[in-house]
Amino acid sequence: MSLNLNVSAERDPLARGTEIGTRWRAAIHGTARDYDWLFDAAGLDGRTVRTVAEQGYELLRDWAPDLADELAGVARGAGLELWRVAALNCRTEILVRGRIAGLKECTAAAWLPPGGPPHALQTWDWIPSLSNFSVLRHTSPAGLTVATFAENGVLGKAGVNSAGLGLLFTLLCHTSDGSRAGVPIHAVARRVLDTARTVADAVRIVRSAPLTASASFTVLTWDGERADGVVIEASPAGVAVLPPEDGYLLHTNHFLDPAFAPGDRLAAIGDDTLPRMDVLRARRKVLTGADRTGWAEGLVCHWEDGAPVCAHPRPGAPVTDRWETKMLIGFDLDRHVLVLHQGGPCAVTEHGWLEVAV
Repeated sequence: MSLNLNVSAERDPLARGTEIGTRWRAAIHGTARDYDWLFDAAGLDGRTVRTVAEQGYELLRDWAPDLADELAGVARGAGLELWRVAALNCRTEILVRGRIAGLKECTAAAWLPPGGPPHALQTWDWIPSLSNFSVLRHTSPAGLTVATFAENGVLGKAGVNSAGLGLLFTLLCHTSDGSRAGVPIHAVARRVLDTARTVADAVRIVRSAPLTASASFTVLTWDGERADGVVIEASPAGVAVLPPEDGYLLHTNHFLDPAFAPGDRLAAIGDDTLPRMDVLRARRKVLTGADRTGWAEGLVCHWEDGAPVCAHPRPGAPVTDRWETKMLIGFDLDRHVLVLHQGGPCAVTEHGWLEVAV
């Protein structure tokens, strides 16, 4: 597995995208090939992939024109047709129209200690064939310095900004998914990181986005004196904001809000998201420790233990249902640092953490 670090001083979105596309051309082409394979494995034809990608890009031009410009630059620099880069960013919007397997990923947990910065950690689980990723560091049009983890050619995912805001990201599946065209859910995460300074800012941004796919955003802030945080569950059917329970924000891949839970697709088919949440609730106090290595070690739980918080490919599973924990993602909001560790909780070492300061 490799992790590309792109630190950009370029403030113009089109020029920044061109810089990214040029520098990481081979990696972006590799990710595009991986998604061609996944779209095909999910039973999606090329016309559907292109249509959803082009619709998502056109909506993005209206909703966040600077992010659309950055994607146009990535396509130019990488030498790819624009719709193919749009498809990377719309991968969730595309996949909700195919077989549901392969959409479940990620376990996120945070604790808001009294008088201190939040403790936060998530696993990022995805298909084994993807093994080359990026961390993007830049200054947004709003003047915020941002560091975000993403697949090559994708605008963003989990990350942190210089206002002391951090975001964790898990996918959801709802019966309303695919009911209309929508902007990429990954672009929503990036816009929050680029522009939000408070939890309220983040909620407003998510509510403003036209969506065709679902996700949860665990948004946390620290101003040096007070921590704040919520989970935002977003879908084409609407947006719910969930406050901490006893100081904790825990999320896997099903809706917790009672208004949207009846439409949840993964819990309805007996997905592993429910037992993973049970593990989080049972072990949540590990987050009160001072050491993130200890948080990760406390979340080691595999399929054979009853819930794949730490996921490894299962040889007998279908190819679209065979995933692994590729990355641990967190942040230190006191120092405005994005923190990453390759592999799952069972692979964590004290010296394996990578820090990217903003």
